[in-house]
Order: sequence, then C-alpha cells, then structure tokens
Amino acid sequence: MKSSEKKNLYRRFLEKELNAAELDEFFLLVENGEFDFDYQEVMPVVEESGIVTAPVREEHTIEVVNVPQTKIRPLFRALIRLTVAASLLLISAIGYLSYRRTENLKQQSLFTTVKVPVGSVRIITLKDHSVVTLNSGSVFKYPASFASDNRKVFLIKGKGFFEIAKDKSRPFTVYSSKLSTTALGTSFTVENYKAYQLEKVCLYTGKVQIGSKEKGFSPLKLIPGQQYTQTGDTGTKGVFDGDGEIKPYAEDGSLEFDNTSLTEALARVASYYNITLAFDKADLKGFAISGKFRNEPVKDVIRTLLFTHHLKFKKIPEGYVIMN
Repeated sequence: MKSSEKKNLYRRFLEKELNAAELDEFFLLVENGEFDFDYQEVMPVVEESGIVTAPVREEHTIEVVNVPQTKIRPLFRALIRLTVAASLLLISAIGYLSYRRTENLKQQSLFTTVKVPVGSVRIITLKDHSVVTLNSGSVFKYPASFASDNRKVFLIKGKGFFEIAKDKSRPFTVYSSKLSTTALGTSFTVENYKAYQLEKVCLYTGKVQIGSKEKGFSPLKLIPGQQYTQTGDTGTKGVFDGDGEIKPYAEDGSLEFDNTSLTEALARVASYYNITLAFDKADLKGFAISGKFRNEPVKDVIRTLLFTHHLKFKKIPEGYVIMN
C-alpha cells in the first residue's frame, strides 16, 4: 500500500469512518508495523512554542491557548508525538475490540440448520475445522461462530459422525435430546431418535464425557470402543466392534444393520425416511435384524425387516404401524 493510501486510511480511522473490512485491514497494518510515515501529518503535535495544534483541513483551525510557553527540545517533542499517537491507537483499539466482540456475539446467535435429504450424506466443515458427517434424514444446527470458551452444536434428529479439531481451551459439546456429549479432540457418533426416546453415543478415538439434562445423572466417560445407549430414562454402557455392526457412517448414504435390535433399526429407518413408525417396544424385545438398504422404497425396507420375525404392518397417514 502506498504511503498516501496509508495516511488516508489512518486519517479515516481517527475520524471513525472505516467499515468492518477496512478496520481489519488497518489493524493488520498496525500489527505488521506498516505505519512508518511522519505522524505529524495526521496527528496532533506540540510546537516549539508549547502551543498544541492539530493537522486540520483548510476551512478549520484548532488552537488551545493559555498553555505555558515552555521550550520543548526536539527529542522530547518526538517522544510526545509518539506518545499521543500510541494513546490514540490504544483508545481506538479498545473500541475496535469492543466492536469485534459485539460482532462475535451476533455470530454466536446466528444458527444454520441443516436437513439432510433422504438417501444422502452431508459433510459439514465447521468454523473451527471440525468435520461433521450427517446421515440421511438428520437435522443439525450450528452457530456461525463459536464462543471463546466453548463450542456448542445441536443434533436435533438422526445420526452424525463428529471429528473434532483439538482446542483445549474450548470443549466441543453435541447436544441431543436428553444428553450432552463433550470432547476436545475426538471422533465419535451421536444418534438422536427423540420420537422413540432413543439416544446413542459411540466413541472411536480420544475421550468424551456424557452429561444429561436430568437431575441425578452422574456424568460418565467413554474410552475408544465403548458406547452408551439411553432408552427413555434408562441408560446402558457397553462395548462395540468397530469392524462390525457400528460404523461411523455409510459413505454411499445407505442403511446398514448387523444384528441390530429391531427397535433401533426401526428408529433409524424412521429418521432416514423422515416418517413415523408406530410400534410397541415390548412387542419387539429380543428381535434383531441384519441387512443393507440404499434408496429403496420405505415400504420394501419395512417388509424386509419384519419378514424374518413374521411381523405385520399397515399404512397410516404419517407412516406405518408395526404389529406383532
């Protein structure tokens, strides 16, 4: 940037005429020590006579009188000039930081909601470089910017695989229906099927701590290979085989089950196709299912899942009813 452009930028900064982008540019130049021109051209100065004046436009004159006529040596004059410049920079920087903080708070209150179409997988890279992979039918909400001491996102529905960027000063928390899953630098899945009171967390790398909105819930920690499943108000902690039934996500957006409980399988199907499946959990207790489906009609998927256990179903306006 030319010296004349820097001077103009600095003068506009003092007159509070810069927009947000220009403010960022200005403070970047300050940090890089780019303002090496004579501040006398744009800053108030102290003359030999001791009278304080300021650089003004032709139509204005600023003068402060009744100042003791003390002779100031050139070295002191330079120091005073630099002190005045530094003071104004500090005051303006404080105002700038306040402005940026206000803008950041606004960003934290702005949320993006992602709804994944049926049969699709959506990959999102967040502001902190964490990556979220969402399954078909999932609904996920995240802020435009994270706070300085935490990172909070919301899995409203469905399943997400989270690969968290490390940041020890800002824990990353995924809020689902009743649970909160917190990590620093970790990879894990969170499943939330609120309509069926089913939530599940599987940890692949690192550590997570699971909390709850419910009183009397003691936070618990998982290590890689462990999972936590909560049905209603009852939760169980167990292990899983990373090469078996539970996988972070299907790259082709398919539904895959490997000896999965029928209750959980139906909850996934309902989320995947964004429909309602009505069933009695007690009637399906002990039933499990295996299979892989990719963009097949939901009716065919349900028929296949129920065939092995000789279960029936019927159509209702919002979905299907499963009958024993």
